[in-house]
Amino acid sequence: MDNLNEKGTILLVDDEPVVLDVGTLMIQKFGYNVLQATNGKEASQIFRDNAEGICLVILDMKLPDELGSNTCKRLKEIRPDLKVLHTSGLGGIRGGDSLECGCDRFLLKPFKIEELYNTLKNLLVEK
Repeated sequence: MDNLNEKGTILLVDDEPVVLDVGTLMIQKFGYNVLQATNGKEASQIFRDNAEGICLVILDMKLPDELGSNTCKRLKEIRPDLKVLHTSGLGGIRGGDSLECGCDRFLLKPFKIEELYNTLKNLLVEK
């Protein structure tokens, strides 16, 4: 797989260590730097500190301290043009719920590396 962009940073937010580890490896394979957060408060602080350098946020829908939808809204208040990919391992969650809160796309976990690559590619080339 070729790099989606020359450079960029993606903020990966999930409370599961294995998702952070595997997700980081996948995203780095695409040529991106990765910042990690394990909850909404941490994600918000990391984003505030790095807002201009982050091209996309991958955000779990259910975090230990709040719903991912609340984190998404807060991040979009800081930077409205931010692209956010909502993810969930809960089969009952619908992608439409993600779009209603301001996220740009939804991906059900577990996903294959090709699914993540294609989703990121589509999100990052959209204007």
